Order: sequence, then structure tokens, then C-alpha cells
Amino acid sequence: IKPEAGVHYIQFLRELSIPCREKGIILSVDNYVPTSYNRFYHVEEQGVVADYVIIMGYDEHYAGGEPGSVASFGFVEKGISDTLAMVPKEKVINAVPFYTRIWTETGTSLKSEAYGISAAKRWVKKNNVELYWQSELGQYYGEKKEPSGFSYLWMEEENSLKLKMDLIKAYDLAGVA
Repeated sequence: IKPEAGVHYIQFLRELSIPCREKGIILSVDNYVPTSYNRFYHVEEQGVVADYVIIMGYDEHYAGGEPGSVASFGFVEKGISDTLAMVPKEKVINAVPFYTRIWTETGTSLKSEAYGISAAKRWVKKNNVELYWQSELGQYYGEKKEPSGFSYLWMEEENSLKLKMDLIKAYDLAGVA
């Protein structure tokens, strides 16, 4: 939504919360990790009116943006800690990615495509891509030389997801999505 719609968005959530509570319906709201450019979503107020505030702990790097991890460890931890500065931990859920992006660079062109974890593993195996653990990111990284450039990925898989689950437990959040 546009910044000027933020006041209307939070008012919509306030009004929606009333019939949800009356009917015993749980109201949860998904949010990007907190940043200066999305403050108008009023996450602190969401924490008052919603039952749960869900952090979309992914899309650190996205189609059309710069290449990189979908959800590095530091990105996820910062998203959690910044949200906890506004919302009680009993209401915070962190969503984890079950996908990654394969980035393809050819000359001056860069594109990415989202792959589920299983499909990304098949791509790695099919292309004999060697994966290297990057401890600072909490993920494996791999690349492949292509005839016209490079393909590369930061892999989401069991080890990276375990680190994210460990964060959720360490911060004693309400859950995972």
C-alpha cells in the first residue's frame, strides 16, 4: 500500500478486529520485516489489535532487486528483534521461506527465478553445483558457469531452516509460519 494509505489500513485492522473477536476468529497480519520505508504499516498498533503479527522473514533479496540471499540469518534476526521492540513476543510469529532464488547473470542482464527447496536441490544436483557453507549468512552458496554468464544461489534447506527455528525458540516467539 502507499504510505498515505497507512492510516486507513490500520483503521481497517482496528475495525476488523472487533467482529473477529466477537466471532472467535483469530486475526493475524503478515508484515515485511520492519524498515524505515514501511513504518506506515503501524506494526506497534497491529500488535494491539491483532492476535498475531507475522514477520515475513524472507524477501531480503527479491526478483528485480540486487542478487543475494532470500533470508540470511542476520536479516531474519534483525526482523525479529525490530518487531519485538514494538510487539510482545506472545503475539509474534516468524515466517520462514521454503524457497530460494536462482540468479542468472548474462552480460548486463540479471534475472532470478523462485524455486522451492526440492526443485532447487534438483537443480543443484543436475548442474553439479558445489555448495559452500557461509556461516555469516547461515546458508550454503553455489554457482555455475554458464556459456553466457553465471547462475548462482543462496540455498534454503534443512540447516538454514534449523538456524531460523533456533532463533524463533531463542526469542520465545509465539510460533513459525
